[in-house]
Amino acid sequence: MTTTTQKPSRRALWSWALYDFANSAFTTIVITFIFAIYFADVLVCSAEWAGCLSADAEAQMSLAERLGDTRGQALWGYSQTFITLLVAVLAPVFGAIADLGGRRKPWIFTFSMICIVATVGLFFMRPDPMFIIPAILLVAVANAGFELGIVFNSSMLPDLVEKEKVGRWSGLAWGLGYFGGLVSLVVCLVLVLGSDDSTRLGATLSTNLIVAGWFLVFMLPMFFFTPDRPGKGLPVGQAISKGLSSVVGTGRTILRQPNLRLFLFARMIFTDGAITLFSMGATYAAIRHGMSLEQIILFGILLNVTAGAGAMVFGFIDDRIGAKRVIVISLVCLIALGIPGLTTPYWLPDGTATWAFIGFGAALGIFVGPLQSAGRSFMARLAPADQRTEYFGFLALTGKATTFLGPFAVATVTIVTGNMDIGMMPILVFWIVGLIFMLRVKDEVSA
Repeated sequence: MTTTTQKPSRRALWSWALYDFANSAFTTIVITFIFAIYFADVLVCSAEWAGCLSADAEAQMSLAERLGDTRGQALWGYSQTFITLLVAVLAPVFGAIADLGGRRKPWIFTFSMICIVATVGLFFMRPDPMFIIPAILLVAVANAGFELGIVFNSSMLPDLVEKEKVGRWSGLAWGLGYFGGLVSLVVCLVLVLGSDDSTRLGATLSTNLIVAGWFLVFMLPMFFFTPDRPGKGLPVGQAISKGLSSVVGTGRTILRQPNLRLFLFARMIFTDGAITLFSMGATYAAIRHGMSLEQIILFGILLNVTAGAGAMVFGFIDDRIGAKRVIVISLVCLIALGIPGLTTPYWLPDGTATWAFIGFGAALGIFVGPLQSAGRSFMARLAPADQRTEYFGFLALTGKATTFLGPFAVATVTIVTGNMDIGMMPILVFWIVGLIFMLRVKDEVSA
């Protein structure tokens, strides 16, 4: 693992960006598509209380029918609450410790391996009620490792490039992440579709091994070729002790900066909407539009193409007009597309509504990528050099502290109303409220 103060080469920068390519398979396959659907469709439905079984025990119901009572989606949504709260609490604490300790790559390696090992454990989650709770816990641990690894990786960006290029590299990395999700989905699609009924379960669970291997292999260039900060900080013990006390002081400092405080609050709200869209969208597509697992995977491929392209293109725009404007543009377009996209069953025939949903979903992806990438570049331009990881920890805190509200709101509204379309409407509310507050934020260049 290289440690140097020299100006990083392009190989070092692309290796840093490749980390997003590596970890994206986890969110794409485990959190959003394959395992999320398997959990709600097969694992939860293995329990009698789930109500997924047909009157004729020998009859096989469709995917939409098995999920029609919404309890599988609701349980998956509620399970995200613990994950997001855990990450929200830990991110700034570990960030402060890393800033005082010096190097970041050892932390990235540790949290990445936590994610990888827990993901391997998901391979053993057979369709039996006894595995429901272990599956939830493994996803929680894996997701925590994934999210905390991102905090440390993102905090490296301001040390690698000058401020006027932060936007493009943040966008390129985020775009690579989406394309990593795309390629990994294609691999899983070949595996799952190439199996027959007798091997479909094994093929589906094996996608977790693909995710773990993918993450491990493609994160290695960052460790070998991207320079880290010199390891001249405090010893680990002292860093932990001082880091815990430092978090409170840094939090107070951030609260005394009105523009940064307003940005973090706005991001906290609109990120709820984006994360909920991805975490709950697959089961919504299966239930409301009757899409099969194969169709959902193909839809995911399309979504990753548009989101990756959007992140990359808007990364260059970010460097020209600023991250704040990119975020505002993205939110306006997400709201404008989200309203008709989530209401297609009410104004179009069933078959046409499904294709319209796919089209609106692909268009939404164009602006979800920049929304996430621009948040990273905004903070990269404002964070003090000696507290970058800690500031990015607070960025993760605001990105996760209330994201349980999104899945919680969707799950609760779905259960109360018994209507999937109404259940997804909180996503639009989060975007609208986030936009209102974001309009009051000053551009980060002039802040």
